[in-house]
Amino acid sequence: MTTGCVAPLNRRSHRGSFRFLSAIVIAFVGAWFVVPQATGRAVRRISYQELLDRSDFVAIATASGRTADTAEEFFLPNISSTDGRGGTARVKCIGVETPFAAVAVLKGDSKVRDFVLHHCRSPQSENSVNGPILVFFDPSDAKRSGSYLLFLVREPDGRYAPTGGQTDPGLGVVSRLPFEDDSWRPR
Repeated sequence: MTTGCVAPLNRRSHRGSFRFLSAIVIAFVGAWFVVPQATGRAVRRISYQELLDRSDFVAIATASGRTADTAEEFFLPNISSTDGRGGTARVKCIGVETPFAAVAVLKGDSKVRDFVLHHCRSPQSENSVNGPILVFFDPSDAKRSGSYLLFLVREPDGRYAPTGGQTDPGLGVVSRLPFEDDSWRPR
């Protein structure tokens, strides 16, 4: 008959395992308090079909002048900012207008050649984390000039505004086209 041997318990290896496990737990708990919280907000992407259906005017257009401030100040809907202490505040914006020249009208009054886009800008010059995705146009700046595909609704005063609202027009409602068609420009 054979008998099995059981190795004697080595207390040193258990002490080493306990120290290792303790170090892991301490590191995890420490990281929990040191690493800042992740923040985010729900952003609804609107399909092109829905944008087309909801729009009064859809055009390929080029900014014919620089974006200029209006006297309007208002709060953006469905978005708030968080300060360092965890408090929240509504996001304020300043109304702006940009004149546009339509190159091609895809939906709406095909006689419209010049129109004003009413949108907004942030009062701060820097971008914010999870902030609104706003748009700005400057025909003299090569990075901000060119043709855009615009999905717009007509406002009571005759200006046009982004179909999805003022909070995130840079999410497909106002899209810069990857090429420029100069055939429409007068020679």
